[in-house]
Parts: sequence; structure tokens; C-alpha cells
Amino acid sequence: MALEHVDTREAASPSQPGKQVAAGRTRHDLAIALSLANLCYLRVWSELLTYRRQDTYLMKAPPGPAEFGAVMVNVLLLALLLWGLVTLARNSLSPSAFRWVQAAFLLFLVMPLNALREVAAHHFPYLKSPLIDLLGPRGVVALAALLGAAGVGAILLFHRKLASLAGIVLAAFLPFCAVTFGQALYKSATYKAGDYANNALAPLLPNARTSPRVVWILFDEWDYRLTFVDPLPGLRFPELERLAAQSLVANHAVAPASETPVSMPAYFTGRLVEHVDYDGPRELQITYQHGPGPIPWSAQPSVFSRARELGFNTALVDWFHPSCRVLTGLASCEWWRMPLQYNSMGDTFWQQVPAQARSLVETTLFSPFGQSLSVRSQIETYHAILASGLAVANNPAYGLSFIHMPVPHAPHAYDRRTGQFTLANSPIRGYFDSLALLNRTLGEIRRSMESAGTWDTTAVILTSDHPYREAGSIDGKNDSRIPYFVKLPSQKGGELYTPTFNTVLSNDLVLAILRREVTDSPQLLGWLNRNSARSLK
Repeated sequence: MALEHVDTREAASPSQPGKQVAAGRTRHDLAIALSLANLCYLRVWSELLTYRRQDTYLMKAPPGPAEFGAVMVNVLLLALLLWGLVTLARNSLSPSAFRWVQAAFLLFLVMPLNALREVAAHHFPYLKSPLIDLLGPRGVVALAALLGAAGVGAILLFHRKLASLAGIVLAAFLPFCAVTFGQALYKSATYKAGDYANNALAPLLPNARTSPRVVWILFDEWDYRLTFVDPLPGLRFPELERLAAQSLVANHAVAPASETPVSMPAYFTGRLVEHVDYDGPRELQITYQHGPGPIPWSAQPSVFSRARELGFNTALVDWFHPSCRVLTGLASCEWWRMPLQYNSMGDTFWQQVPAQARSLVETTLFSPFGQSLSVRSQIETYHAILASGLAVANNPAYGLSFIHMPVPHAPHAYDRRTGQFTLANSPIRGYFDSLALLNRTLGEIRRSMESAGTWDTTAVILTSDHPYREAGSIDGKNDSRIPYFVKLPSQKGGELYTPTFNTVLSNDLVLAILRREVTDSPQLLGWLNRNSARSLK
């Protein structure tokens, strides 16, 4: 598979030298095919074999026998396919026609080169999405077109020399197959996932307080400006408008941080966090602003532990953070990982085999098949979180329920025009569709709570963990504000709150509501006025 044409009549000669030449060529082609196939799956191998301790924090479980078995089978299947095609071409094509096989071989090298780019992007970020921020979408397309044209030109002019050189390089990487397969077999044989189990749930308090109740709902990456100031023309949010008519609505609320990993510990502890470090599957090290660090998150008091001390059962439905492995004292806890390419391929061997192969030609956000595997996983995650969120919001046994919805965060799967989860390949403009889904979700939660008789008796807090980070790609503007709604039990009128504050104070506000220190709108306004300034320090 160095792809020099061999005269098939000579190779098929009954003489012993002819047989030896043919056998040697067959073995050589098979070796090159195996090396090439193995390198095509370089990104998959890297995700399965080279993860670090900090990477395990976001995993539901480490890669296991299903994943390793699938990638080994995929490499062997691709190698046999490539070898079979080359063997067929050698036996049926003339030397002049075989040059097109050489050209196709060189074009196919885009696969392992792209896998190398994805692996190298961990060390050189501009090989991935930051390049779009630097050059813009059109600039990236122009760069890709330029590189593609240069590659095609080189293939047309030097296909024989390039094919021979590529064969030599691939032959040199053949021992890498032993490395990947050997590690896969070892890790499969020594697989352990005990450290990835959730913490034991706290027993329900026998005489728990059930009033007042708080349902705190966080919509991930919900942007104030793109929702209320510069929305897409014609896009309305009737459920948000309905809620605003009976809530305090803040128009200058800012998030604890600019990203989920930092904002969520800040919300749960009630203190602004400067930095976080993933520390294995069960721990997050946090460094507070103006405070000591790093400190284990698991050792910090949380809004849930404090609510339990007040006599309330608590429930958490979380996304992204493995909170159920870190936090304790929760009577109910579920969490879902953020869908990425490596964790959206299924759990079984038979799911992994086609998904790994498909992942060679798609990304988290883009796919030639329509919706990528990650987008499909996002759909499943959304529905699962919504179902669990409704269950805890409607259960009066929980005095505090926190629901972390994965919208309007990408990947965007909801098509606002059809009301179906059919949107594909829309990583930026799809944000508006996800805002429409947010509005729909709020309506579902409200109607469900009304049917269960819990809406009027529950304080509902709606907010976000950070604004939309890609807003500048839509209209060149960015705004640090996030939405903030507070509906108290039986509240009828709406009110606008204009002072600036950091929503990290939501932690203390929840506890104030549970202690009955805040029971009506005047008390809520007074509490915010007294505490908003300190939230900004």
C-alpha cells in the first residue's frame, strides 16, 4: 500500500519468486492498511487512553471493555476494507488507471490528519473553535479552501512520490497498533468504576418542614440581552411574560462567573469563586475570591446542607457537575453529563461500533448526517432532566428543589418553527431556537406544578449561570447581564428591580425564604436592597 502498481500477470506467475513478490506485497499492503486505520481512530484512542485525573471529574464512568472492544473491531474492519480495495485495484486496473487509486489514497489521509488536528488541539487551541473567533466563520472557510486547493494541486502533480512517502510514514507507525491494542486489552482486563458511584442519599427527615417551598431553576447560558433587549425579530416569550407579571424581575443581575464550572459552586456555597480545579471523579478544588484555596468543595457547607439543618428535605437535578458524587445531605440527587463527542456514542458495544465510525466524519456540533451524536444525546438529556425536574418540583416532600436545565446551552436541537427536536448544524443562530425551547419548558413546568397544586404555594427562582458567550458572533455585542425572576408564594403582581447585584446572593435568599424572613414583595425588595451591594464586593 505504498501504492506502486504491480503487474498482476507477473505477480501471478507460477514461479516461486513471483509468488514471494505477491505474498510480500500482500503483507505490506495489509500492514499499511492496519496502520492507516489505527491512525484514523487516533482521536478515539486518545479519548479512551490518555485521559488525566482531572478529566475523570466529568465522566459518568471511565472507558470500559465496550469502548475498547469497539475501537479495536473498528480498526480491524477499516483495515480489511482498505486492504481489500487496494488488492482489488491492483488486480484489475492498468498502471495509468492506478494513479487515481494513489490520488484517492492521498485524499483519504485527510482522515488521520484531521484526527491528529483534534488531538493536537488540546495543546494548540487555535486548531479548533478559537480559530473561528480569530478569523471568523468566513475566514475559516477561506483558509480551509486554500489548504484544500493546495493539497489537491500537490496530489495532481506529485501523486506517485507523495503516495510512496505516505506509505513509508505509515509503515513507521505500524508499531503504534501494538501500543493502542495492548493498552486497550490491559485497561479492559483491569476495569474498575467504583469511584464513580454517587454518594448515598440522605434519608428523608421524618418530621420535615414542607412550607415554605422553593424551586430554584437555572437555565444554562441564558442571556438577558438576547432575550429581552435585542431578541430575534418576531420571537416572543409568552411564558416569560406571564411569569414576569407576577414576579420580581431584575434587569441588572450579573452571574457569579462566566462559565458553569465556576458559577455552580458559587451558587451552592453562596460565595464567589475565583477558580476551580477538577480533582478526580469525586472532588472539585475551589478557590474563593478574597479567600483561601484551594479547598475541597465536598467539605463546604451548601445551600442544601443548610436547608436540611432548617428541617427541609432537599432535591437536586443537575447538569454538567457530578454533584451527586461530591455533595452530601441530599434526599434526592440526579446528574447528567454535558454531551460531547466522546461521551455520546452509547453505552454498549453494539452502540459504540457504528458510533465510533460515524464520529470520524462529524463533530460535536456538525454532522453530514444531520444531527450529530452529541445533539441527539442533548435531546435525550433534556427530556430526562425535565422529567426528573417535574417530579421534584411537584413533590411537596422537598422543601428545596434545584433544577439545572441544559438549555439554551449548545448543542441546539430544537426547531422553533416546527416545535420539534430536528434542528441540525446550527451552532450559533440555533441559540434563538433554544430560547424558544426555554420558554416552552417554563410553560411545561408551570402547568405541571399548577396541576399538582404546588405552583401557588412555592417560591420560584429563575436565573442563569452565565450569559451567552457566543453573543458577539450574532451581532457583535456582549452583555454581562443574566435574567433573574423571583415569584413568591401566592404573589400576584410584578415588579422591576433595577439595582445591579450578583446572583450569588440567591443562596442566602433561598435560606431567607425558608426561614420566613422573606414572605412578600416588600420584604423581598428590602432584602435585596440590603444585600445587593455586598454581592458585588
